[in-house]
Order: sequence, then structure tokens, then C-alpha cells
Amino acid sequence: MAVAITLLVLNIETPTVAEDDLGEALVDLIPSVLAYVLSFALIGRYWVIHHQLFSKFVRFDGRLIALNLLFLMLIVLVPFSTDLYDTYSDAPLAAAVFACSLAIAAFVHWAMTRHAIRAGLIRTEEEKQELAFGGVVALGIGAVFLLSVPVAFVDTTPAWLMWASLLVLRYPLRAAARWVAR
Repeated sequence: MAVAITLLVLNIETPTVAEDDLGEALVDLIPSVLAYVLSFALIGRYWVIHHQLFSKFVRFDGRLIALNLLFLMLIVLVPFSTDLYDTYSDAPLAAAVFACSLAIAAFVHWAMTRHAIRAGLIRTEEEKQELAFGGVVALGIGAVFLLSVPVAFVDTTPAWLMWASLLVLRYPLRAAARWVAR
């Protein structure tokens, strides 16, 4: 995930302009920087969630490893889908690719968490916390990304706002997860 985060910044190109035009060129980079910040925040959050989950394992099995590799593959695609969206920010298909890659990553992480709990791979005292967090939060994040796909085909700006809302929505989703864990 650190590599994916690092690759994100490579999509922001340093302007090659006359010194007098640098300010305007930097303003033109704002959409690229916003795409970078959003993707960085999302990958960073996945990294934290992934680390928390894996710190609770007592053992691994083949299905967990396969799901984890699929999850990591999807995360590594985020720099590509971010660059695609940044380059074609008004193209619904580019927004849909971005949203779908992150929705599928959320659902795969959810499946990985559910499998780990059902297969007894997580310490028993931590199962309830992971079940709630992996369920409500992952499904909520995945749902927002998935719901943004048809929205993007109408207008990409509201789709982007839906994605950005996840930076704030994670707090009520976490509260819901804690409530479910009771």
C-alpha cells in the first residue's frame, strides 16, 4: 500500500512554464492535487484497517491469502484509476472506473474479514469488533462508491462529492459499527 500511495504523487506533473505563468499553472493543478489527496486518504485508511485486521490473526489459510492478494491488487490499481479520473475528470467512464475499483476493494476487504471470522482465524476476543467494523463500515464505503457510478453517468461532480463525503461519513459508519458490536 505504501507503493500505491507513492505512485499517486507521480501523477502530479511539475509545470514547465515561464516563471510569470507558474501561479496559473499551479492553480490548474488543483484538481490533480484534490484527486491525490482523496486517493491518499482512502488508501491510507485501507492501510490502517488492513493492519488492524491482520494484527488480530492467529493463523492464515489459502482463501484468506487469495482474498488478501485480490485486495492488494485492487489497491495497487488506485493510482491508475486516480490518474484516469484526473485526466478525464468530466468523462463518466473514468469516474466509474475509479469508483468501481474502490467499491470492489471495500467489498473484498469485507469478504476477507467475514471469512477470517467464520474460519476462526481471528482471536476469539476480537471477533465481535472485527465483525461489526468489517461489516457496516466496509459495506457502507463500498455502497457509496457503487452508488456513485450511475451518478457519475449523469454528472461527475456529485460523484466526486460522494467520494469526498466518505472522509466525513466514516465517523457515523464507525459509530454504527460500535453500536452493532454491542
